[in-house]
Amino acid sequence: MATITSIKPQKSKKDRLNIFLDGKFAFSLSADILAKAALCENQEISGEKVAELIKESEFSLVFDKVLRFLSFRPRSEFEINEYMLRKEVGGETREMVLEKLKNLNLIDDEAFARQWIEYRTCGRPEGKTLIKMELRRKGVDKEIIDKLLSEERGSASEKILAEKYGRAKLKRFKNLPALEAKRKLYSALMIRGFNGEIVGEVVDKLLKEE
Repeated sequence: MATITSIKPQKSKKDRLNIFLDGKFAFSLSADILAKAALCENQEISGEKVAELIKESEFSLVFDKVLRFLSFRPRSEFEINEYMLRKEVGGETREMVLEKLKNLNLIDDEAFARQWIEYRTCGRPEGKTLIKMELRRKGVDKEIIDKLLSEERGSASEKILAEKYGRAKLKRFKNLPALEAKRKLYSALMIRGFNGEIVGEVVDKLLKEE
């Protein structure tokens, strides 16, 4: 058993307190965890209880960081786990954080993918090939991606988006020789993830309009 000899607020983080055992700094806790544990100075505490509180404290710190990470934009489960790995969070804590996020409906790869597809349709048009590649890199299951793309992006809408993007690009190529303009337009649409058949149709249509 050890004795809590001092409990002091941290200078940089007022909501966290440093716990000293037998005159030496041992660990820190959030004010909420401290209150829940009902710790006070001159109280004896077991090694098991200390380990339990440190584990709870680590979870609380990591969870708060993950919430801040999520505040910038939605993330896939894979992205969240990768973020925690970069922060060198242990496996058990990562699992606990992911489980809590799921219980709070803050992880939903299908909703994440749907929103990604919507942005890549309305905000920054991309073809299905590129969208699929991006979502796979973010760890979204292929079945989810294929299902959503089939619902949201039929061939008609793909062609409309390719034409929209192609028209914007063609303005930059209008002073180029016809053959070079065609090559650059074709390349730009392919890089944007539209399939070859649609790209060929769109390029021919747009160049005929010129």
